[in-house]
This record gives sequence, C-alpha cells and structure tokens, in this order.
Amino acid sequence: MSLTFRPAAPADYDHVRRVTRDAYLSAGHFAADHPYMGVLEDVEHRAEHAEVWVAEKSDAVVAAVTLTFAGQPYSEIAVDGELEFRMLAVDPAIQGGGVGRAVVRRVIEHARSLPEIGAISITSATFMERAHALYESLGFRRVPERDWYVPGEDVLLWVFRLEF
Repeated sequence: MSLTFRPAAPADYDHVRRVTRDAYLSAGHFAADHPYMGVLEDVEHRAEHAEVWVAEKSDAVVAAVTLTFAGQPYSEIAVDGELEFRMLAVDPAIQGGGVGRAVVRRVIEHARSLPEIGAISITSATFMERAHALYESLGFRRVPERDWYVPGEDVLLWVFRLEF
C-alpha cells in the first residue's frame, strides 16, 4: 500500500476534521452532539498543542492521528520516554483495507527514530474491539494498572503499550 505519512499542514485541517468526524460517527462511538466531538473537530487547537499527522493515498487525506508526549496538553497517559498517540481515524470509505495498520506502523517507526522515546502508549475504550486487535497484533500489550475512567462518565479506557 502506497501511503504518505507526514505532519499535517493547515491546508489539511478540514480533511482531518472530516475524516475524524466521519470515522467516529460511522463507528457509533459518539453521537454528533457529544461534547467530545467538538474536541475531535478542533484540529487547529490540536495542531497548536500536539502533532497532527496525516496519511495520504493518491494525494487525498485518508487517515489522521495525533501524537503527544508526557506533560503536553493532549497527553492523557504518556509518561517520560513515551510517545502517546490519540484520535486515530481512517476514512470510513476505505476502512478494512489496512490503512489503520499502516498508520500505526508508521507511528511506531517515527517513535523509534526519536532517541528519547522507548515506548508508545494508547488508550482505547473497552468497546473498541477492532482497535484492540490491531494494537495487540502489532505487539502492544495491555497495561491494566494504568486503565482509567473518563472524568464524569462511566467509560473505562484501557491502556496499551509497546516497548522497544
């Protein structure tokens, strides 16, 4: 699969917003009026406080992911020496074709290129079984002692970690 993986530019933000919104809504993770949808759609804020990356296929943005590090505003679980990725989204029109796997592999490659990083962490809601299978197939392992609940909600988030 020929994908270009690169940091998002401002010209990409509307595409990132669409892909992320469509992916989360089509998966049924949230209703369109859920407060978290506003967080997902505020790509400008994300890009200001974290690293937003895109995957392109045939010059079209088909996936997006946010990278963050311990102590940064978008970090939920990263500890020193970890890259955390969040908000992985693949355009629903091409889901199931390996794009998500390719993006996570590129995140792993990128993390390995950073001398201060020795692991990657991700949180995933308990109901996101397809994501769990993907992460585990790429070597991520559950870290149950780091699991946490979304503040104010009865939503448990599992932590997965890949150490290298």
